[in-house]
Amino acid sequence: MHFSKSTVVRAVDVGYGNTKYVMSHQEGKEVVCQLFPSIAPQAATTKDLAAGVFSRRNTVTVEVNGKRFEVGKDAELAQDTNYGRILDAEYSTSDPYMALLLGALYYMRQPRIDMLVLGLPVNLHDQFAARLTNRVIGIHRIPSPLDESQTQVMDVEVAAVHVIPQSIGAFLDHSIRSNSYSRMKTEMNLLVDPGYYTLDWVVARGVKMVNARSGAHPGGMSAVLRAIAEEISPALGSPITDYSEIDNAIRESRNPFFFGHEFTDFPKYLAVGQEKARQFVQVLASKVGLGIDIQNIILAGGGAAFFRRVIEEKFPRHSIQIAGEPVYANVRGFQLAGTQFMNQLAFNNSRCGVKA
Repeated sequence: MHFSKSTVVRAVDVGYGNTKYVMSHQEGKEVVCQLFPSIAPQAATTKDLAAGVFSRRNTVTVEVNGKRFEVGKDAELAQDTNYGRILDAEYSTSDPYMALLLGALYYMRQPRIDMLVLGLPVNLHDQFAARLTNRVIGIHRIPSPLDESQTQVMDVEVAAVHVIPQSIGAFLDHSIRSNSYSRMKTEMNLLVDPGYYTLDWVVARGVKMVNARSGAHPGGMSAVLRAIAEEISPALGSPITDYSEIDNAIRESRNPFFFGHEFTDFPKYLAVGQEKARQFVQVLASKVGLGIDIQNIILAGGGAAFFRRVIEEKFPRHSIQIAGEPVYANVRGFQLAGTQFMNQLAFNNSRCGVKA
């Protein structure tokens, strides 16, 4: 038995680097996702200076605890040079986190969400899952996505929230999309998620975590980018405080541009980032072990491609798999988890004679 077609399940992954969210999903079909950068500067109090000449930024202004934040796909254009991302363990309790979540609700255009699935790093799940759940359940007032002026408002009701460890989402996504769930649910799997702030990993038999071998380390792509920037800065004669151009260059397999010129020496500085990644993967390996009992190693997250070589060095006898569109792997898995949860709830209710 499946839950009612009117039931809305959605997922959001508010990461340190990007906020990923599900736009639409029908069972048996692809999960349609989008993202925007996890940047939430306080909204300007001045009027729009575009004066009809320039296009308006693709952002939305939301309010959290009396403070207004500008979030969305063009949020980088709203930040000044003093803005800094929040990179700490209590991120999910912060006002910018909530502003990013409200931004995702704005783009999703759903007035009611029956089940919203969120994720937390493995090492923070037990500590913050209940607080996050309580914070998100309820009614949230945001600008109406149907009103370009953002003067009209819309109430979004979130009826229930389910918070899962992020890497479990990647497992569900990869195993179901590759039609290997029936096999992998009985096998030992290592899911590695190099995010922006943390390197997360889960050792699990199917979706049953082996807590003693799972964990997270505050050493994701942000630390890699910082190490590269610190090495490049003397060559430029100027400190690099914004790592976005380096990040984009790595993702797009090109050289970055500084002061309007291509930095052609970039490839030799990538080795610095690789060495930083090796330090983080060593922490992972010290908990996971040699991996002799692990059948599958799956990489997900925005830093998957960069960390692949280092993971292969550490586990040379394994075949390393990268999830399709790895930046969306967790949030797609969240969506699948929410769908399974609601189907199970509908089934249980039917057995008890409760209408779904």
